[in-house]
Amino acid sequence: MVSGALAEAMWSATAAPAPPTMPLDGDRTVSVAIVGAGYTGLSTALHFAQRGIDAIVLEADEIGAGGSGRNGGHLTPTFH
Repeated sequence: MVSGALAEAMWSATAAPAPPTMPLDGDRTVSVAIVGAGYTGLSTALHFAQRGIDAIVLEADEIGAGGSGRNGGHLTPTFH
């Protein structure tokens, strides 16, 4: 469920819903724990998976609910 500032963003109003996720149940042993399911966290998890490294992504909200999800993927080259 989208909440807070993200609920008011155009991106969340027009994007497909985030895939369903489940809470972590019990203990897990992995090589790498990644905190945050934004661009950086998911890219890191993907690159670890491609190399066969066991990793888990932990996110308190839904995928993309942080700052990277609110900007709609825009990069503005005018910021210095």
